[in-house]
Amino acid sequence: MSASSHAYANPQLALVPGARANMEVLETRRVQSEAFDYEHAVTIALPATYRVQPERRYPVLWVLDDPLMTRSAIATVDLLVSGNMIPEIIVIGVGSPSEEGLRGVGRRIVEFSPPGEGFAAPGLNREAVQSVAPFPPYPHRAHDFLAFLVDELRPQLGAELRFADDHILHGHSLGGLFAGYTLFERPGAFDRMIIGSPAMANVDDAVFKRESEFAQANDALPVELFVGAGGDEGNEWFLNAGGILSGTARFIELLNLRGYEGLEIKSRFYSSENHYTVAPRIMSDALRHFYREEAAQIGSSWPQKP
Repeated sequence: MSASSHAYANPQLALVPGARANMEVLETRRVQSEAFDYEHAVTIALPATYRVQPERRYPVLWVLDDPLMTRSAIATVDLLVSGNMIPEIIVIGVGSPSEEGLRGVGRRIVEFSPPGEGFAAPGLNREAVQSVAPFPPYPHRAHDFLAFLVDELRPQLGAELRFADDHILHGHSLGGLFAGYTLFERPGAFDRMIIGSPAMANVDDAVFKRESEFAQANDALPVELFVGAGGDEGNEWFLNAGGILSGTARFIELLNLRGYEGLEIKSRFYSSENHYTVAPRIMSDALRHFYREEAAQIGSSWPQKP
């Protein structure tokens, strides 16, 4: 290859005087909601140009399971921005305080469960789960957590931070179940969703039942989805019991066959990834897919030197 045909990079951050090299991660704060008698942790990462472009507004990526997922999301966004593959965005992680350990993380079962019966998927899946880890009755509070996320926290932070009118929800595993519930319970709440390895059939098919109700009254669902899972998840007994692969495939098939007006859905199964290793790949691919047109305008196509 001749010198004249070498591709060259034009990093978007290099064009803004005073920009940081990466995102500014603020100290995790505690937020008390009206609906819950305990606090949630909220971690915010501001774009590298946020402080030096005071008139600019940024899309927002809302990440569920703050202590488990937010740092990975921030690192992914930093790398994709550096490579001109996405525009800059604000990242906000919401979940349990890290200091509370896995006991705090366990509250996600309550907060992410839609109204319905029990915890498990129906049929043989439920029998399998009950045989090894029977769940006692527990409150299903996805409705309350959704209200906290959209009606309390978003306006509160929106008054402080410069949000663009572009909100993405990221949910993995049980977070994916919550995202599926949100899609039909509050269809206008998010412009895009990243749904990874979702336990979509949990709570006795609650999301599928809610979708059926939604479809009876709605022909449109203007949202962009990226749905993914790891092929190796089929090799883990508990994930089979949770119906991860079958529930994900059924969800994708249902939405494509329903043909909602305005719905865009991209799906991908990663043959060599498991429930954990697939998470950053889904995040990266989803963001690149969502912002593919914007990326073409900021240099990710690597123009050739004359």
